Amino acid sequence: MSLRRPNRRILILCEGVTEKLYATSLRAELGRNLQRSIAVEVAQGDQQNPLDLVREAIGKKKKARKEKNPYDDIWIFFDHDNWPQLRDAFLLIEKEEFKFSFTALCMEHWFILHFEECGRAFQRGEDALSHLRRLWPQYHKTKLNHFGELKGSLQVATERAIRMNKRQEENAITEKNPYCTIPDLISFFQSLEDG
Repeated sequence: MSLRRPNRRILILCEGVTEKLYATSLRAELGRNLQRSIAVEVAQGDQQNPLDLVREAIGKKKKARKEKNPYDDIWIFFDHDNWPQLRDAFLLIEKEEFKFSFTALCMEHWFILHFEECGRAFQRGEDALSHLRRLWPQYHKTKLNHFGELKGSLQVATERAIRMNKRQEENAITEKNPYCTIPDLISFFQSLEDG
């Protein structure tokens, strides 16, 4: 008996455990009604910096093609974290035509937007983390279903992110802070459900 290949195969390669847990809960919450013909694979990269993460995605893309089971969409899910290779990572993402879900400076800024309008340009992840913990004392990077816990304020967080991003339009993507494209990944999942 042969296994049928899904009509659409998607990879979301995540920089860290927080991104992986968020993407996994996003898939579980929004992907619950996905057609059986769509396969969404969420993986945590072996690499900790964005450039090596993109290179890892290229390797997975080549391997999937060689196995005659290619990905239709590849997402790179990461944050700024002051990585020096960020510019090169974005150039490679563009060259490979990957999609990306990105926050500057860190993913905790996205969570903050669920509680308040925050256009603050955090310079260190620890500063955003302590700000978030004042708003959400139960927050833990790895022990919560972040998407499930915050989905009630998803719409307002998305609107805040759009306004925040508009103020950064003039800057190169590596210079944008604050900036967040996680709503793009959420919209992508919603489009899969609608599709």
